[in-house]
Amino acid sequence: MKKTLKSVFCVTLALAFVFAFMGASLGTFLTSRAAAAEETVGYDAVYSSDNPVPEIAANVRPNVVQVITRGKTWDAQTRETQEEDIGSGSGTYIRTADEGGYILTNNHVVEQGDSYKIKWLDGTEMDAELVGADNGTDIAVLRFKDPAPEGASPVVMGDSDALQIGELAIVIGNPGAGDNVLFGTVTAGIISGLERSDISAGNFTRSVSVIQTDAAINSGNSGGALLNAKGELVGIPTLKMSYSSSSVYEGLGFCVPINTVKDLIDELITTGKVTRPMLGVGVADFDGPDEPMKNYPPCGVIVRQVTDGSSAQEQGVQVGDIITEINGVRVTSYAELTAEIANCKVGDVVTLKVYRYYDENGNALSKYEEHTFEVELRALES
Repeated sequence: MKKTLKSVFCVTLALAFVFAFMGASLGTFLTSRAAAAEETVGYDAVYSSDNPVPEIAANVRPNVVQVITRGKTWDAQTRETQEEDIGSGSGTYIRTADEGGYILTNNHVVEQGDSYKIKWLDGTEMDAELVGADNGTDIAVLRFKDPAPEGASPVVMGDSDALQIGELAIVIGNPGAGDNVLFGTVTAGIISGLERSDISAGNFTRSVSVIQTDAAINSGNSGGALLNAKGELVGIPTLKMSYSSSSVYEGLGFCVPINTVKDLIDELITTGKVTRPMLGVGVADFDGPDEPMKNYPPCGVIVRQVTDGSSAQEQGVQVGDIITEINGVRVTSYAELTAEIANCKVGDVVTLKVYRYYDENGNALSKYEEHTFEVELRALES
């Protein structure tokens, strides 16, 4: 019995020690939490360099404008002409001028307009004039002549060729229209894909490789800013994919790379137009084996039309020819052909390698012919 009482006493003493220790620990924990609650956590501590989006948004939002496109209408009854808003989008302040500055936007935002206004984040409105546009890459440049609002400055251009899939992507623009515009909207995601050249949306008259991002892009964002983690302009939001005949899509936005249009922006500001080298043929993709076979032409680009008076016509290129090389570079698609021509300038002479399966009257040849043509690239203005 004594042994039992002694055991009970030991257990009771041990439990008392444990509870005392837990009570002291709990008291220390609560005291620490109370002290921490009294401390003020600063903005910089929360939004450190690990999250650059707030700082980038603060710096760039004042430099992204709403572009308001206006069109003239005529009333047959009153026989009066008036202007009204017919569309809107976004634009990015990219360069100063002697008076005012320049706004980069999309061609499809302004192409139907007769006059333009821009509205800044602080509500300031001013007139703008169209300097020039390029429907090939869907860009346009506007100029404003009033002083930019206080705090607005040109956005620094980055290097879109340096982008990597998976890195931070930030989009700033003005989605919506009319009274429902959400000014200065910031969305963020990642770079989801690069060099997407199979996007068919009717925005481009040329083959353009675009940047894919899952940062939300909506109607009204067109012409805004795609930024990297440094807050540099690396692309122009221009379209999104929402649905097809068989699917509904989410998070598929596409932007024109800034490196694709840097030189074109300079040309538009200087001359008001873009002049490109032209091969002088209309072409389409042609599928086939990599190399010619007896009964199968090789894959390449088939000539559907030859421009009258072009160097291609003068040198003997004809409808039905299949272009497989330009300057020794193998091409298997229209996109690859135009990419090589984009590296040239007006007046350059390029060497085309073609396979011919039909004569000039459209009759099939008994055996394909291999031809080489020296074609001068002449000017095409957009």
